Amino acid sequence: MMNVLITSLKKEFDKKLAGVLAREGCRVFALGEDEAPGVTLLGSDPKKAADTLLKDAGLIDLYIDISDERSALDNFNVRSGLSDQVMRELYDANVIKPMAMLETFFPLLEAGVTKRICFLTAAEASINEARGTEGYGYKMAKAGLHNFLQITRNVLAPKGYSIRVYDPCQSAADAAGIVTAEMAAEAAFNYFTRVRGIERGDQNRDDEKNLVFRDAYGRQHSW
Repeated sequence: MMNVLITSLKKEFDKKLAGVLAREGCRVFALGEDEAPGVTLLGSDPKKAADTLLKDAGLIDLYIDISDERSALDNFNVRSGLSDQVMRELYDANVIKPMAMLETFFPLLEAGVTKRICFLTAAEASINEARGTEGYGYKMAKAGLHNFLQITRNVLAPKGYSIRVYDPCQSAADAAGIVTAEMAAEAAFNYFTRVRGIERGDQNRDDEKNLVFRDAYGRQHSW
């Protein structure tokens, strides 16, 4: 049985993903107070949650950080003037806090077998694909997260870790809710739990060595 930790259950996607994982036989733990069927809640304090998880399970196989915070105030552009406060708040929510959270639970990941770390992002935050003229705070924060994950991958991949970065296509920028939260959760489960292929059995062509991010449609995006 795979032990899974989800860092929060605030959005519908988060709860749907927790439900899929529980349905497929995973032992699912989550921070916060929002309940979901088959999920063991650990409270809102990360350090206390880590202590409880250590006693109850002893390890984490799959770590899923669902931080994907936006702000209605993040509507400025280079002509209207940038808001330093909004950008700082979004950077803290999407980068600093997730970094601290991962550090808190890292000893439990070290004890795990799968050693897989998952984060959320959005294609609109891709530097190569960005076309918007506002939303700088969110996009800059996710660019920072991408850099953190690249560095983390460089350090941890040789130790058997793998990283998944995923766009659930749930933002207002996505086409009128074509991808439901349930559909995004099913796609996330497949992406988070499966091993990415080894081409023609050649260990030198192992796709796990590449850090990419994919969306709910299965499309791969550039950083």
